[in-house]
Amino acid sequence: MSLLPREVVLIFLFQLPWLLLSETFTVKGPEEPIIALVGREAIFQCSISSEESAKYMEVIWFHGQTNSRIVHHYKYESDYVKDQHQDYQGRTEFIREEIYDGIVTLKLHNIRPSDVGKYRCYFESRHYNTENEFQVYVADKGSASHIYLKGDENKMLQLVCVSTGWYPEPEVYWRKNQENLLAQDTMIKKNEDGLFSVETSIIVSPDSAMNVSCFIQNPLLNQTLEANISLADALCPNDSSWMLTWSVTLVLASTVFCNLIFQNQELKKAKDKFKTERAMFKAECEKLHIKLAKLQDEFGQRIAPENPEKPTPQEPGMEKI
Repeated sequence: MSLLPREVVLIFLFQLPWLLLSETFTVKGPEEPIIALVGREAIFQCSISSEESAKYMEVIWFHGQTNSRIVHHYKYESDYVKDQHQDYQGRTEFIREEIYDGIVTLKLHNIRPSDVGKYRCYFESRHYNTENEFQVYVADKGSASHIYLKGDENKMLQLVCVSTGWYPEPEVYWRKNQENLLAQDTMIKKNEDGLFSVETSIIVSPDSAMNVSCFIQNPLLNQTLEANISLADALCPNDSSWMLTWSVTLVLASTVFCNLIFQNQELKKAKDKFKTERAMFKAECEKLHIKLAKLQDEFGQRIAPENPEKPTPQEPGMEKI
């Protein structure tokens, strides 16, 4: 039975909503916020609900709410880096091992503090497009903190605790004898690389005998660095430390003394050797002088005549006029 063109159009229009509905899908991104460590790499995995192949789709990762910061663009079955933002050039890697199952993964290398924020994973097929948003936090635990003493005009002691390389801005606090919190003067500065450096200090009396601790904590990683100092040990070293210092000093002095003796002996040997060689050289010179004198005598005797002729006397009156 042949259908009229009108009937074919009606059948197509009737099935069109079903065809469009079959091509719709949702995008699933990371369910929990991603905590990326500075200098490391982060994995952003997204998938579509229909579990169909995404090989022929267009996939884009955006950073922020606008479409200007393209982290990575997949198009025409390959990486399309023409419109990639300069902050991500050379830092992204598109992994497509599961692309036929609708799963794609982006690996972002060398994480920076500026990578923090909202990200969107966007999929587009021939007839449909949608996206999913997820959060990325950036964190870094700083360098080991240490405390040093600093004098004060009022004869008080200032304890200074320093550390660098933190992100986000860390929390700082002091304790004495692991109990009470102490008043502090803290300066946290953001460096050119986006990381934070910390310098915090407290004022204490020099006659106080207590243990003081400085704590610097990353609130995102829940990691804390601690530095300790004992005022009693710092101001009045105990006997064992004094004996250790004296022993080290004695060993160093003995080493220097032995080196001086050795160098003196070597110098004396060198002087004796020089005197011996000088005497030998002088004796050789004297021998050469004697030989030279003998040669000069022999040469003089050879050129002098053995019987020189005496002039013949002339007769008188024969003088030459």
